[in-house]
Amino acid sequence: MNAREIAGAAARRLEAAGLSDARFEAEVLVREAAGISRAAYFAGACLEGASRGRLEQWLARREAREPLAYITGWREFYGRRFAVGPGVLVPRPETELLVEAAVSRIAPGAPAVVLEVGTGSGAVAVSVAAERPSATVMATEVSREALQFAQLNAAAHAPGVVLVRGSLADAVRRADIVLANLPYIPSGEIDALEPEVSRWEPRVALDGGHDGLDLIRALIRDCAERLRPHLLALEVGFGQAEAVASLGKVAGASVSVTRDLAGIDRVVCLEWA
Repeated sequence: MNAREIAGAAARRLEAAGLSDARFEAEVLVREAAGISRAAYFAGACLEGASRGRLEQWLARREAREPLAYITGWREFYGRRFAVGPGVLVPRPETELLVEAAVSRIAPGAPAVVLEVGTGSGAVAVSVAAERPSATVMATEVSREALQFAQLNAAAHAPGVVLVRGSLADAVRRADIVLANLPYIPSGEIDALEPEVSRWEPRVALDGGHDGLDLIRALIRDCAERLRPHLLALEVGFGQAEAVASLGKVAGASVSVTRDLAGIDRVVCLEWA
């Protein structure tokens, strides 16, 4: 059988495992396992013995609901491939809004100090640095495993990014722009999430405390009292934007909210004069 025929059989297996996007994922797994382009896939390329064995292992992992990005080892974000794997949160498309918030406020060639708090894979910090090379970009992360991925991704796309292991913004003295996709899922809701998240992604990247806002509160307070950035952009979960906006107003910031492509209030921007 050629690659497309094998992908058809793989899709049926993934559908039986409860995956809603089984056909797309089967194609990705087949192409990645064989190391072929999409053009070669549609042109009728075949899978050799080693590729077939690799695909079988990968399908078993996906049937166990391991995230697709962990299996392939990468996820596209802001037009670039980022290395990911167990121990780091998989970058989501909506998080690209944080990159846009920073890039839109930094003129090409202009200096700026940008800090990403809780960088995970480094996708946001590295993307900002690649889009605005004139900026000084720093990122912090508490997880040693995640920081290893951030180091790989910075080396690949933006070697100048400064990576620091530490909590929130504690290690940083000043920043013009602060970006953060902090854990925002309430502790009691994590186990009810889809298996790719609840069973596989690191809880330290998910658990935001009793209402999901513990770390967000702490960062807003630190920015208001110490860092005083021009902008703090925070990704938030469904239904959290109003509460976070209120925290920002109490901290003396002007507030705006950006919706994601699904129409959800996703990024809360706090600005201090």
